Amino acid sequence: MTQSSSFSECKNPPTKFTQCPLLNISYCPATDVDISQGKKLAVLVYNSLGWKRTSVVRIPVINENVTVSDSTGKVILSQIIPIVNASIANRKFYATAYTGESTSADPMYWLAFTAEVPPLGFSTYVIASGKASASIKPRSYTFGGAQNSSDVEIGSGNLKLIYSGNDGTLTQYINSRSSVNMSLEQSYTYYAGEATGTDQASGAYVFRPNGTSEVQPEEKFPLRVFKGPLYDEVHQMINSWIYQITRVYKEKEHVEVEFTVGPIPIDDEVGKEIVTQIKSNIGNNKTFYTDSNGRDFLERIRDYRADWDLEVNQPIAGNYYPINLGIYIKDKNTELSVLVDRSVGGSSITDGEVEIMLHRRLLYDDGRGVDESLNETVCVLDKCSGLTVQGKYYLRFDPLGEGSKWRRSFGQEIYSPFLLAFTEQDDKWTNFAIPTFSAMDSSYSLPDNVAILTLQELEDGTVLLRLVHLYEDGEDKDLSVMATVELKKVFPNKKINKIKEMSLSANQEREEMVRKRLSWKVEGSKTKQDNDLRGGPVNPVKLTVELAPMEIRTFIIDFNTKLVQY
Repeated sequence: MTQSSSFSECKNPPTKFTQCPLLNISYCPATDVDISQGKKLAVLVYNSLGWKRTSVVRIPVINENVTVSDSTGKVILSQIIPIVNASIANRKFYATAYTGESTSADPMYWLAFTAEVPPLGFSTYVIASGKASASIKPRSYTFGGAQNSSDVEIGSGNLKLIYSGNDGTLTQYINSRSSVNMSLEQSYTYYAGEATGTDQASGAYVFRPNGTSEVQPEEKFPLRVFKGPLYDEVHQMINSWIYQITRVYKEKEHVEVEFTVGPIPIDDEVGKEIVTQIKSNIGNNKTFYTDSNGRDFLERIRDYRADWDLEVNQPIAGNYYPINLGIYIKDKNTELSVLVDRSVGGSSITDGEVEIMLHRRLLYDDGRGVDESLNETVCVLDKCSGLTVQGKYYLRFDPLGEGSKWRRSFGQEIYSPFLLAFTEQDDKWTNFAIPTFSAMDSSYSLPDNVAILTLQELEDGTVLLRLVHLYEDGEDKDLSVMATVELKKVFPNKKINKIKEMSLSANQEREEMVRKRLSWKVEGSKTKQDNDLRGGPVNPVKLTVELAPMEIRTFIIDFNTKLVQY
């Protein structure tokens, strides 16, 4: 990703690429290119997933009048949205804190375009001066007057969101393809952290709320709506320390919510734990489901434990669970799924509602070992302030039994986002020697229920490969089945000389691990044999691998012409 050499370095020197770790706050020096002066910005988009992927890419740019061309030179659809003042202030402060110096350029626009990238490969795009991008201007809605009584609708594809014309709150979710029409509300609340004078303070390791308060707007802020050919977005300033952007993509059927929370005020000497609550009319009867380390989803029942009679002393904290991938609720007709971009805590405290915790700032140590309060600050020069977090979560309604496809496939896209690399070129530059590439056979992609968990070259030249089945047994009527991966098509330009199946940690062969496994007598067990469905041995001729639901298989592959002695 950092540089690419052509076949003849005498004629074509290596192309140097730069990546941007602070792209989420619109700080990317590599894109601070004034392309109005004849320069071009080349973007390489890498897809680490084993199937073709199409998603919208957003990068900050200086110029408003730009075009985007794909690897064939064809100008593609793009849109320009101005970067709002709240994001600019956040970028200046945190970019300075991260780099140790003031930012030199200030991109004023988000450029968005749709990237199509082959499996385990990359595609290239070129940004140049022009007027092909749709420049999106905001429309503001100020509520409280009779002139704004009509509802606000966003979304130009199958999915539409409805905002109330009376107060600007989200009221409805409509998917014309799946015929899902649900009431939907979203709000922010905070739990006051228990203080140190009690038996147990809320802190880094302990969640101990002492009362709930709804986050109230400090004044009436207008609803700002941007409508474009690729996606629509709604900007809401909830108060002076919470800003939210809600996006609906034309070609997608989920809602993307980007939140910026902080610095959490503590002038009242009260620590606060900020949550967002998503409310629907789903009757989930105290039951909800959270993932276990991003793998299987476990059933949770509010105020209940299957193994003992629960005495409820903490009705909020006692029903909170860790979330790494997502949480969902369902009734007899509909599912509501919420996926996250980081590990958070969450629950369903009330039927029809999902809540996730976004940020915490507490004033007392919880006495569990760190010997300090959870009161993180960031300092730039002589100015220090509480930590601000920016992140995303995604939500979607589906008919009963159909939500798992989105949770599993899009969950992989969240976990393995596009990797972007940039290089600046002058007006004499034409195109990449290899504009698009896939490491896999051009006619092949992994099955929809399989992902590559690990692909790593080891010190001896062999390759460590882990394949994972994404679905649980019975989770999906189509995809909770045995899957087959063709290694010859995964590595079409390599000759596999030897393949060995290993334990999950790859420190011993699987056969050896099974031979040494202890045999446990489990009380209440009906059989002594392991009846879990598993994939069979690797076919030595076809080099195919079978994976059963939830199975992970680990291999070491030797591509060398000379066999390595193991």
